[in-house]
Amino acid sequence: MKIQNKKIQVHKFLFELFGRETTTFDLLAIVIASLSFAGLTLLLKLNTNISNFKLIILTILALDIAGGVVANFTSGTNNYYDESLRKRYFFVLFHLLQPSILIWIFPNELQAILGISIFTLLCSIIVLNINKHYTQRIAAITLLLLSVILSILLNYSDPLLQIVMQLFSIKLILAFCVNWSSIDNDETRIKNKTTTR
Repeated sequence: MKIQNKKIQVHKFLFELFGRETTTFDLLAIVIASLSFAGLTLLLKLNTNISNFKLIILTILALDIAGGVVANFTSGTNNYYDESLRKRYFFVLFHLLQPSILIWIFPNELQAILGISIFTLLCSIIVLNINKHYTQRIAAITLLLLSVILSILLNYSDPLLQIVMQLFSIKLILAFCVNWSSIDNDETRIKNKTTTR
């Protein structure tokens, strides 16, 4: 499929989002995910008692989190952050900002937001420190499952916020902290070995 293979060079100001290069397919998937979740956020919160300013900020967060879930699975983003473990740690720690903003928007949900945020950040650091790719992947999905269970136990009063926090966990624990490029390289090497036999 031509759309999947067409490479796009990314402007240096957008490296953190898309990597140094991406594909048309990846970019389209990121945009669809971002706009869809932002649209859902607007639909669910437009006629509620949330202020317009908070609604705008929440919509921007929805764009960022949903787009980030998809972007963090792509080769462009993975290859960019694979260059340095320090970049990966900085990216994870930078995500203390999103829960802080969510606490400002939803002050009554402080306990639930803090619970999932702290758990997600700790899990992310654990996954980043696992060197074997297979183990990293299995540990990440297990920790993500525990995050979903914790999210249910924390009993959010706002269902949209619960989805936001679950996407936040997917974005960091599974999509970002697992080095998907290395897994792809390992699988390619295995395929090449079996075809040369």
